[in-house]
Amino acid sequence: MGFAYLVGHGISAELRRALFDASRRFHALDMAQKQRIKVDHTHRGYIGIDTSTDVTTTLANVTKPNQSASFMMMREDAAIDPAIYLSGPNKWPELSGFRKTLKRYNSEMCALADRTLRIALRAFGAQDAAMQMFAPPTTWLRLLHYPPLPESAPDDLYGSAPHTDFGALTFLATDDVGGLQVLSPAGTWIEVPPCADAFVVNVGDMLHRMSNGALRSTPHRVINKTGRERYSCPFFYDPNVSADIAPLIGAPKFEPLNFGAFLRSKLEASYDAHKPASTDA
Repeated sequence: MGFAYLVGHGISAELRRALFDASRRFHALDMAQKQRIKVDHTHRGYIGIDTSTDVTTTLANVTKPNQSASFMMMREDAAIDPAIYLSGPNKWPELSGFRKTLKRYNSEMCALADRTLRIALRAFGAQDAAMQMFAPPTTWLRLLHYPPLPESAPDDLYGSAPHTDFGALTFLATDDVGGLQVLSPAGTWIEVPPCADAFVVNVGDMLHRMSNGALRSTPHRVINKTGRERYSCPFFYDPNVSADIAPLIGAPKFEPLNFGAFLRSKLEASYDAHKPASTDA
């Protein structure tokens, strides 16, 4: 499937509860406070509803923006380095304990992701030397809020449109509200029921390429018609933006690509904040 539940992971229930509490408090802030840390070309801060559209997906004809809002944290850099794509400091709201909780969670997730990735590499026959492509990794911690869609919403209006993840591994913490669906090998969409204290882990496009297709980067989507607010917190663990990605085993089925260039093409196409500035007079 390319998707699994991960339990026994060592991330405490207390820390997960603190993270979801931080997320709910952030999304409850008034819009003026959130807009003060609006996402920019560094991809950090508040991503408002109706500001991203998955136009690059080949899985559906997506014409409507995703019906979700989020806060994005990436690696903490002292300053923007023009030579390093997506470098920069994080943007933080004025919210007690928020930054401390997210930094602690991010640190523990980096350690868990590192261990899990080493297992994945060995599983398809790669060597530990491949970890150099993640030195340091590109990480993203996203606090997502999905308002409920009305039952009368059109079929092409999504909380998150059908897509595959860009990078290597995704670790999704969810609340008890459903809505996540995965495309099965048979071509049908199936529900991914919430599982208390488990992470939903899935393979992304770069690990799919590194494994020469052995590990599946599986399409998924979110449709929240539960009538309830849905919160989820995905953590993405990806190669360094400078890494060149190519199959590590077998006769190559994929051409090499640079991860940073791949990311840039995806983000500039899908997010308003990344669209190149107009050169019109």
